[in-house]
Amino acid sequence: MASNERSVETTASPQAAWKIWSDASTWPEWNPDVQSMTLTGPFAAGTTGTMKTKQGTRAVQLTEVVPGKSFRLETTVIPLTRFAFECKVSPGSTGKTTLSQAIVVGGPLGGLVGGMMGKQIADTFPALLQGLARKAETSEGRG
Repeated sequence: MASNERSVETTASPQAAWKIWSDASTWPEWNPDVQSMTLTGPFAAGTTGTMKTKQGTRAVQLTEVVPGKSFRLETTVIPLTRFAFECKVSPGSTGKTTLSQAIVVGGPLGGLVGGMMGKQIADTFPALLQGLARKAETSEGRG
């Protein structure tokens, strides 16, 4: 399994960041890669949905949700692989909030595909995390 993580800090509170991140309908507003995101139920483990990106439409599933702190969204992009996006909100340094997103590529070809694509995919995370940070800051009148 290959894993790559990126993080940004924001002045928004963890609660404001989580409120936006856990509302999948807002993702196209701050994530430049997401064109639409639809979940079939609440933002909870086991809920499935569809995410349309510039690269295509994918079936997704929330496999783990710790309210206010983290979630894991999984999808299959390439046969024999499983892409898991691990997203976290945590208190950062000097009163700031840290937003982190990692990609973990598993499955029979996970090591190979993750080694080839993981860093490239993770390098797109700072832009979307900054978008999330700006939206959260604006929601609190800080942006």
